[in-house]
Amino acid sequence: MTDPAALHNAYAADYDAQVAAYESFIAEALFGLCFAFVRPGERLLDVGIGSGLAAAPFARVGLRVSGMDFAAAMLDLCRAKGIAEDLRQHDLQRAPWPYATAAFDHAICCGVCHFVPTLESTFSEARRVLRPGGIFAFTTKWPDAPLPPGVPFARVAAGELDVFSHAPEHVQSRLDAAGFTCLRRLRCFVGQDIFGVWIARRGKGE
Repeated sequence: MTDPAALHNAYAADYDAQVAAYESFIAEALFGLCFAFVRPGERLLDVGIGSGLAAAPFARVGLRVSGMDFAAAMLDLCRAKGIAEDLRQHDLQRAPWPYATAAFDHAICCGVCHFVPTLESTFSEARRVLRPGGIFAFTTKWPDAPLPPGVPFARVAAGELDVFSHAPEHVQSRLDAAGFTCLRRLRCFVGQDIFGVWIARRGKGE
């Protein structure tokens, strides 16, 4: 069985260049949608931080960044950029995450959830590590066509790395169940694929 972490380690050195060549601006879209809700000095957890592309703009405006990823080579690249004050090697699909309850003001998970079939554990752990009122921003792959009623996700690519699309109504229902309020949602193209950018608050209401 292929080790996903080993695959991410193998392409880590070329990752930033691949994102640029693919003309993917999903990290910038996520940051832009979050900007009104974050303040300098607040603590941000990047779940699946990789090389730090999504966390970098938050660090530039003064947030204190921590990050976890299961790929050691990705963490090495991120560490070299000097954008995070704490980096830990951990698979987001293993609960609990290695952080205390209510340790962070905000959390992001950009370009990761399309590798994860079920989102319940991710949402539950995000809620646990966030303070009340904190923002959780993440991305999902939008289905190319509506999924059948009751089908929460679909495997859209299989190989060395499986890729999944998630029914937006299921994502919304899981957010509700985890105690999040969706504030903003954007569909955008990444290459030929459509992704969703979700901005949710821990707790109800604005």
